[in-house]
Amino acid sequence: MQTTDQTQQPQVQQPPSVYNYDRFHPSTLGKDVKLVMSSPGPMPGDLAPDFTVQDIDGKTWRLNELRGQPVVLIFGSGTCPMTTGSLPGLTALHRERGQDGVQWLMFYVREAHPGEEMPAHHSMEQKRQQARRLRDEDGVEWPILVGELDGATHRQYTELPNHLLLIDTEGRVAFRSEFAHAPTLWRALQQLEVNGWVGPVDQGVDKTMHMVGPTAYGWGGPSRGGKIAINDLVKGAPPLAANLWLGQFMRPMLAPIAERSRPLPPAAKLGLALAAVGLAALAIRMLKRDPE
Repeated sequence: MQTTDQTQQPQVQQPPSVYNYDRFHPSTLGKDVKLVMSSPGPMPGDLAPDFTVQDIDGKTWRLNELRGQPVVLIFGSGTCPMTTGSLPGLTALHRERGQDGVQWLMFYVREAHPGEEMPAHHSMEQKRQQARRLRDEDGVEWPILVGELDGATHRQYTELPNHLLLIDTEGRVAFRSEFAHAPTLWRALQQLEVNGWVGPVDQGVDKTMHMVGPTAYGWGGPSRGGKIAINDLVKGAPPLAANLWLGQFMRPMLAPIAERSRPLPPAAKLGLALAAVGLAALAIRMLKRDPE
């Protein structure tokens, strides 16, 4: 009877079964789609769940202690292409409106695309170091809070990798975006200010996957994770990988749009949508080339 040496069998990457997964898997995207559709967590009008965590410099932040001022709360990580893609526009908006009494915070969550350079978090100090790297390399100008290793707070809101909430002066969610995007936040801030900083605002939930920023700047996220992160992305989500890889070469053309803080006029949005379709088709064709 022939036997099989188990040590010679190739290791098959298994779907992540825990919050702080070690490797990106195609099922991760499937879970994110379900989260966008179902929108678990606080909705406009609900009290934002309280939390007490430290930032990367050791200062303790408690959300309920910020009552009386609006709060922009952004969830993200250094290896997330949606995070790296949203930051140029958010930075522009923060410089424009960061002095009007609104407290901006980033809540650092699990690595979306962990690899040998930015692995899954196994200690709070490691997580702080990786959050500092995001701050230093992407120029984040507001405090970065370091979430729990088991994602306790993140899971109270949603497990999406780049979620954003605008919280009003009463501690209630005024606006919720499943993917952080400066122009939609700008619109929400404008309306919340008109309403005396008490929400919710009209069209208080945005589920659009805004892709111009990630296309232009998103490749930097998985690249920061390392070769393992890139290979897992290419194998697990080929169209997305191709779009991000090709987008870095188109950054000079896309940057003015990706870095904007305010909404585009309708005609420009239509032209951008048509261009995105062509870019996606070209990206899939280019995927056969070495992404490195």
